[in-house]
Amino acid sequence: MSGEQDPLGPLVAALDAQLPPPSLSDLGGAALLLDHTGALLARDELPELITLVAEDTDVLHSETGRDFLLAAAAAPSTPLMLEAVVEAFLGHPAAVAELADDLVDVWLDTSRQHPDLIGGIALEGSARLVLADASTPYALLDRLKRMRREVSRLNDDFAGRAVTVAGAVAEHLPAPDVPALLETLLSLDDVAEDASFELGMLALRRALETADAEQARSLLVTARARLTDAYADDARPDAEAFGVAIDAVLAYSAGAPFPDTARQRLEEAILEIRLNLLGLPSTWRTPRFDTLAAWHQLATTLEQAQAADRPGSWLHAGALINHLVSVYSAHRALTLLSPAGGDPSDADDACAPAQVLPGLQALLAPRVERAFLVHEGGRAILDQWLDELQTVPGNDDPATVRISRQAQALREALAAEGPGSLPKSDSPAPAALVGLVGEETAQRITAHLAAEPGLSQRMSAMLEARTAREAVDEVPVIAGTYRWAQQQLTQQCPDGYQGQFAADIDTLLLYLLRFTDLRLSETQKYGGDARAYLRKLSPGADKPLEKELGKDLRDFLRGQGLRVELEVSNVGAGRVDVAWRPHDELITIELKRDWKDVTWDGLAANYAAQAVSYQVSGRPINFFIVLDLTDKPDGLAALPACIHIRTLPGPAGDPRPRTLVMLRVQGNKRDPSSL
Repeated sequence: MSGEQDPLGPLVAALDAQLPPPSLSDLGGAALLLDHTGALLARDELPELITLVAEDTDVLHSETGRDFLLAAAAAPSTPLMLEAVVEAFLGHPAAVAELADDLVDVWLDTSRQHPDLIGGIALEGSARLVLADASTPYALLDRLKRMRREVSRLNDDFAGRAVTVAGAVAEHLPAPDVPALLETLLSLDDVAEDASFELGMLALRRALETADAEQARSLLVTARARLTDAYADDARPDAEAFGVAIDAVLAYSAGAPFPDTARQRLEEAILEIRLNLLGLPSTWRTPRFDTLAAWHQLATTLEQAQAADRPGSWLHAGALINHLVSVYSAHRALTLLSPAGGDPSDADDACAPAQVLPGLQALLAPRVERAFLVHEGGRAILDQWLDELQTVPGNDDPATVRISRQAQALREALAAEGPGSLPKSDSPAPAALVGLVGEETAQRITAHLAAEPGLSQRMSAMLEARTAREAVDEVPVIAGTYRWAQQQLTQQCPDGYQGQFAADIDTLLLYLLRFTDLRLSETQKYGGDARAYLRKLSPGADKPLEKELGKDLRDFLRGQGLRVELEVSNVGAGRVDVAWRPHDELITIELKRDWKDVTWDGLAANYAAQAVSYQVSGRPINFFIVLDLTDKPDGLAALPACIHIRTLPGPAGDPRPRTLVMLRVQGNKRDPSSL
């Protein structure tokens, strides 16, 4: 604007001098917006100008004001400017009320055009409007649903914002496609730990919100496993903190002691988070971390309440009952989940907090009830404690009223039904014991467990919780796929997938998933001649042979300490491609190549009969790996799409079904730049 007076001169001068800015009318009102639209949209002072327009009610509601603001929402060409523009809009409720639906459309369109940080910021702005109930969610949900097809071309900055948005939306809106997007984003190395963390937090929320104790426990185990994956990859303190808190709930619900050093680990993780956030402005996802104080309070109370299992602790009955009632009322007294964008309310109890968590109640209440029933005179002591509570000064404050109501509910539950039942496990304790102590010792223990069915259920719950907090692999997508495969084998082959054989299958399965993921990620020609079989095939070129895959797989597995052999004869009346005998049972892997039909149905129809025939005298689980040489015009599939488990009828009238673990190693790979 050289040679002309700067129309924003007074605003610039005020900003430079750190003085109150002029009003829009001082700068020329709506005429300013009409006469200098293009120039104003390119100014560094655009966020401040948006503020002035939003504060001028007449201009805001005019067509001129609306058109300018919507143009301003789409104008920024740099991430910093767009971030400032988004904050300018979201900081003014009047502008949001007037333009929310249009702003969502503008920013979603920006996210489609820019698969980079600019698009990620725009997507996040749309989500914040939707989650604040300022706009309907349909356009945002459709955008997230379609984004699964775009994952391969998203850069890391966009993907990071997409993970945050998907996690927030999945927590607060019924959107089954959004968790599926998070699962897909696990395949991107730079955001995999973030996606795993969001999936863990989603499972945690669902666990606390369900009313079914078994479902709540299962979801907590899933949440713990996801958080373990996130921590194993990036040592995230938030994953550590929420994971340890879950350990405390699972341990208490199973009747187990509070894990050693757990509270100290929780406190250290919370301290690290607070130090990391010190001096930084709050973000729209910061409230999640604010709940950690409540989780710490819950963990401390659980640790104190477990003292009820020691008879001598009842000598201090008043303090102990305080702890037990605090556990019993935690589902109503503590804010353990960050609130959604809308206004929280509780229509049934004006004194209640924003949340009521039936899943937490279902998990914790049985042990509290059992503590009073097992101790002689426990109910009488509770009655005395309640009578005393009524005489305490200030007993009409909301917290005391809430605790009193929950204590009354506890007394009624003890009188009517007695203790609640412990969570049940899908897998029997003997099967879990086999993996720990071997079959012979497990059989001796089984007789003792038969007389104590509750003990068997508690042991299974404790073992599941322990397994969930043990790291599987530092790559979340591998860890998640591995756990999924274990679940499938448990469901499809419960009789064969047991004991030492199951442990050996797990070992080989994990190494095969790592092998598949490494070959999926590897750049062409990186492995030299040894991995030339993965190359992009030229028209008319000879196709790679199965033995090339076999030699590469053998070298990889031997490098991991597995003494596998190639082309082993006298197995199932034939010769198997790869064989491994870690203990008593032989485990086989059949290799094939295919360039026509690599669908799981097609592979099963063409090759399954041969693959399962090698275990005629062994356990009914086999592995099959296909070298996928089909053309891939849309790029490569992520690891979860490269494994399938299927149970087939036994051959030749054999009544015993066979389970086949099928993996797909993708060859004929294109460079991403050629897509």
